[in-house]
Amino acid sequence: MLVSLVKPLYVDRYVLYGHAGTALLVGAALDRLGRARAAALLAAAAAVLALLPYSVHLRTPASRLDDLTAIAQAVREAGRDADGVLYLPGRRRVWSLSDPAAVRALRDIALDRTPAASHTLYGTEVPAHVVRARMLATPRIVAVGDPPGQPLDRTEAELVKRRVLDAYFEECRAWQVQGARIAVYARPGRC
Repeated sequence: MLVSLVKPLYVDRYVLYGHAGTALLVGAALDRLGRARAAALLAAAAAVLALLPYSVHLRTPASRLDDLTAIAQAVREAGRDADGVLYLPGRRRVWSLSDPAAVRALRDIALDRTPAASHTLYGTEVPAHVVRARMLATPRIVAVGDPPGQPLDRTEAELVKRRVLDAYFEECRAWQVQGARIAVYARPGRC
């Protein structure tokens, strides 16, 4: 964990429970030092001083790879000018779970079954040919996806989403928010 402060090796929110183990170890050390009160107080102060900056940093938006509030706000703003929403890749649908109102007015173009109905985190998507047909029937689309530089999914459905956007739509405007890129696409000449 100490090396990860310099070069991240994991996403901290997935191992945050490890801090409970650190606290237990510090507590056990303090218990052993219980007879020597000065040493115990010094060890406690050192532990607090060592962990406080990292603990404070974990509670800031800058510590996260993505800012779900900013993403929801950008999707809400983009959605005023659009008819449907498309997640690139589909697993990014999870970003809308924190604020479902941001996409309530938009049709989820690729969605087959919602996360709740499919008992999954992302929901399930329709086959690639159905995604293509739905996209072509939608005049304006909000695309919610990874920021530039991220690896692209190579599944057929994800390839179709990108190909249809490239071939039949033009990008009207785009937002870069922490951890995401939101863009409004429309048929050529309709931006």
